[in-house]
Amino acid sequence: MTSRRPWVAAAVWAVCGALVVIAPRPALAQSAPREAPALQPWRPVVSVAAAWNGAQDLGRVNAETRRASTGTATPPAFTLFTTESTLGGAPVGELALALPLTTRWALVVRGGVSAPTLTTAISADAEAAPNVEASEQVSDYTVEVSITYQLPRWGGRHARPFLVAGGGYLRQLHEDNALVETGRTWHGGVGLRWWLRGGDRRTRAVGLVGEARWVWRTGGIAFTDGARSLPMASVGVFVGF
Repeated sequence: MTSRRPWVAAAVWAVCGALVVIAPRPALAQSAPREAPALQPWRPVVSVAAAWNGAQDLGRVNAETRRASTGTATPPAFTLFTTESTLGGAPVGELALALPLTTRWALVVRGGVSAPTLTTAISADAEAAPNVEASEQVSDYTVEVSITYQLPRWGGRHARPFLVAGGGYLRQLHEDNALVETGRTWHGGVGLRWWLRGGDRRTRAVGLVGEARWVWRTGGIAFTDGARSLPMASVGVFVGF
């Protein structure tokens, strides 16, 4: 009996020592907050996204002529027919390169390609001809520069929302590249990055990104003056370097 007591005492002291060593570790792990995920300064991030452009109202135009009239230098206008044009919603492919300036601010260059359908409805014909519609496919290209700002503290352990605003260049080609129209774009909106891994200085960032933007366009294919607006939403993946 007495020969076994040293072994029992040694075992008790070993268990107690192990508990002393192990016990503080969970407490430290719980008390140390996880670092908020963020883009790392001066580490480029590439993203590929599928987006959707909403429909655009391109304007209503009356085709007019002037009747021959005596006694006046400016005869009243006479409407031959009315046209109303719409550029339909369409899927968009986007490729973007972001250069983080800080953990919250980033400069983004983005290109988009789509092929919406331009539809023109002709109605109110002066000779009572039936209403007709004509359509063609348009090639739509944009190159834009944006600034994004990551909002602090919101989004949980893996996600961070951000604000986005910017503008760019618009190039549109009619069907068969018969005519080229150019213009300008502006946009503002919100987004969310969800890190699948990374988000710190140790690991390459990989994750999902989504945006909802409101876009204004001037120039390009249009039949009235002024800016045209449309909604746009995108979902994609991003990889940091």
